[in-house]
Amino acid sequence: MIKRLIFDVDGTLITGVNFIDSISETLRKLGLYSEDNVKLFLEGIKTYEQQHNNYNIKSYTEHFEQALKNKLPESFVFVFWGELKSAIPPKNDKLIDTISGLAKRYELVLLTNYFSISQLNRLNNMGIGSFFKECHGERCIKPNKQAYLDACGDKKAEECVMIGDDPYLDIQRAREEGLSTILVNSKGIETNSSMGIVVNSIEEISQGLITRMEPKDFER
Repeated sequence: MIKRLIFDVDGTLITGVNFIDSISETLRKLGLYSEDNVKLFLEGIKTYEQQHNNYNIKSYTEHFEQALKNKLPESFVFVFWGELKSAIPPKNDKLIDTISGLAKRYELVLLTNYFSISQLNRLNNMGIGSFFKECHGERCIKPNKQAYLDACGDKKAEECVMIGDDPYLDIQRAREEGLSTILVNSKGIETNSSMGIVVNSIEEISQGLITRMEPKDFER
């Protein structure tokens, strides 16, 4: 029986946004704004996980000091988190109804490669943060095995469903660790049968869909 649903955040729960405005305003507040620095910051976001297995303030700050070739104040991450609060889509009542409905039947948790407090701040601003019991992915990031084990908590892998938009991080790796999966195809990528269940948005996920997955879990 499925007991826990594990959600990715960006591209899954939060869609249709980019970080350009948040980055630009952060750099302005730090006195470092330029178009070149925005590009360097974006590149720093891409390369951080290539060099680190977790998110911590010290490593994150040092990484962006190297990316921007500038010394950053201790307040750097807090300024950035403050700007990220607004990097969310418009209020979506259907999304809120979907998440609140699923929370009545399953434990909902997050597995997101970023700082938990920042991601929860964004989800709180969307009206759905309170439905998630835990947030994982800061101490150990995907695709490390421990990240998926952490997100399962005291539940068996076969009792959990990973829901996300990344075919490798959220689908392939989760399935390799024994979880069922749902791909949220928010980017409209080409899919195939190896990806399992595919939906276009979180709003398509229902208790009925989750229930139909359960016999397959017991067959594995």
